[in-house]
Amino acid sequence: MSTNLHQRLSGIPDEHVLVIAPNGRLSVAEVLQSGPAADIPSDARVLVSIDDVRELTRVLVALDGAVAGILLVSTAQPPEVVEELAKVADCTIIVSDRDDLASARNVVQAIGPTRPRDRTTGWIMTTSGTTGIPKLVPHTLDSLARSVRTEKVQPVPVWGMVYEMTRFAGLQVALQSLLSGGTLCVPERDRDVSEQVRFLVESGCTHLSATPTLWRRLLMAPESNKLTLKQVTLGGEIADQAVLNALAARFPHARLTHIYASTEAGVGFAVKDGKAGFPLSLAEEQSEGVGIRIRDNTLWLRPPGGYRPRYLSGQDIEIDANGYINTGDRLEIAGDRAHFLGRDSSVVNVGGVKVYPERVERVIGDVEGVGLVAVTAKKSPITGALLIASVVPASQDLDTAELKQRIMARCRNTLEREATPARIVFTQTLQTNAAGKISRN
Repeated sequence: MSTNLHQRLSGIPDEHVLVIAPNGRLSVAEVLQSGPAADIPSDARVLVSIDDVRELTRVLVALDGAVAGILLVSTAQPPEVVEELAKVADCTIIVSDRDDLASARNVVQAIGPTRPRDRTTGWIMTTSGTTGIPKLVPHTLDSLARSVRTEKVQPVPVWGMVYEMTRFAGLQVALQSLLSGGTLCVPERDRDVSEQVRFLVESGCTHLSATPTLWRRLLMAPESNKLTLKQVTLGGEIADQAVLNALAARFPHARLTHIYASTEAGVGFAVKDGKAGFPLSLAEEQSEGVGIRIRDNTLWLRPPGGYRPRYLSGQDIEIDANGYINTGDRLEIAGDRAHFLGRDSSVVNVGGVKVYPERVERVIGDVEGVGLVAVTAKKSPITGALLIASVVPASQDLDTAELKQRIMARCRNTLEREATPARIVFTQTLQTNAAGKISRN
């Protein structure tokens, strides 16, 4: 039987602070003193949808090894989706700090005295799709923590958490911090970016992982100059050269790592050379047991041991006979390097030409003065679709008319005519989802 969270934390001093949040701190001793409530049977599958990271940490440590399964669901999911996921995954118990789930227990009701942990608990993650019922992907604690480095270092790393922890990327950050003896500092995600950065600075944040979109937002906050980071990690979206260069310039003493991962495949590989894309040599090697293949300019990944059996039937995950998963990420090969174009699911047909909004965003994002950009499609009876680029200027005192001219000039000189946006709209902010990714709905 694999070791559970309780066992993995038991070797850390009781007084060590695991989590720092605006509403308080959480120590090792506080986490290890509890197990699931007496009326939660060991064969139960439990759906967990908790926003407070301190409470979520307590619940996960309490349940792991003591119940049959844990299903993590984002608190951004509406009640009807949560209830549907509970039915599909055969979860008889819901634990949450939300007030819109009538059938849920709160954390106090879910935790009781410590009891034997003699089970290998299955972990179930949801994909970060923005429409419909998310797919459910089975994991174990071992598969989730496969890439976690558990060696203890001094001084203790302080990991900033700007993701929702119930998402795959957020759980990766949490496990890296928890299992390596680090401290997790968690600003309130609904606060202004400047306030979040201020909290990270005050908490002594030394390691930070975020999507490229979140990184662009953080870089636009003047307070980010006060961060003294040793590790800068990007994931969840395509890391373009502009954001990599900006991070290298802002944090010259930090290790810069771009991680490719997916909920289905787990952590795939890491790129540490400061360049966008990844070297083709990775597809010829076994990176920490992960198989990488490029077929028809699409990335395929094989987790160690192949893909685990699907928890649900009917999921549209394409897997070959050797256990490689079609990630749906399209690549452009240039020399000895592969660059990400975008996902097959995001492609837009403009006048009979396939256009990847992510590629258009990278071109616009390279223009000096652009802070954030999201490209969306609007239906057109003539061309099928028209592209609209929503742009947040890097500074509010920029001349947007002049910036618009430079954006259009860059697009016309770099992109096909069909990929050039029909409209440029300036806005003060852009929506992101709970996974920290640009929302293009």
